[in-house]
Amino acid sequence: MDAREQHAGEKRVREHLIDPLTRLGLVKPSGMTVAQFKVMQDELCGKLAYMTDLNLQALAEQVRSMPSGKSKDRFPIAAKVLGWAAQIQAPADDASPLFRAVFGGALGKAAMAEDFAPELLAHLRSHRVWPREYDVRQIRERSVEVKRRITRMTEAEQRGGVLSDEDQRLRAARAQAAEKCRRIVAIVESGGAA
Repeated sequence: MDAREQHAGEKRVREHLIDPLTRLGLVKPSGMTVAQFKVMQDELCGKLAYMTDLNLQALAEQVRSMPSGKSKDRFPIAAKVLGWAAQIQAPADDASPLFRAVFGGALGKAAMAEDFAPELLAHLRSHRVWPREYDVRQIRERSVEVKRRITRMTEAEQRGGVLSDEDQRLRAARAQAAEKCRRIVAIVESGGAA
């Protein structure tokens, strides 16, 4: 997402989420200053700029039905709103700071060099937390199994065998995931500009 798209996305968030909820009367969370509330709203605009109009409207509806505070008149904290947003429309892999940090660090470099990046990407998509040592072992084991299966499929194909639709989808999906990993790495190496 370039700067122009980011700005347009932030404007959409303000138009479809922040402003309508404020007009409905949701006020700052208790214990938060007006300045902190403004910073939180600005952060939400920046972090949710990837969302479509429809999904922002759905998020606004969810926030409207789940306000915070004793009187149910408070804007929920950003962490809750971001969690709900991820359930409605998860950010693209290359837009996620977590994905960029993983693929820009030692783990991502090892995953690319040792060809377990597609399985690492799948793990990040489903868990959205930094993989622990145990997770990395599991990811590597899964990768070995998938690569072994693809090798067997390729050998069978070279002998004249016909791959099932499922096998073809597996091979294509892994190749597509590997390409997505390369794009994430390229974004990180270029300084984060999408």
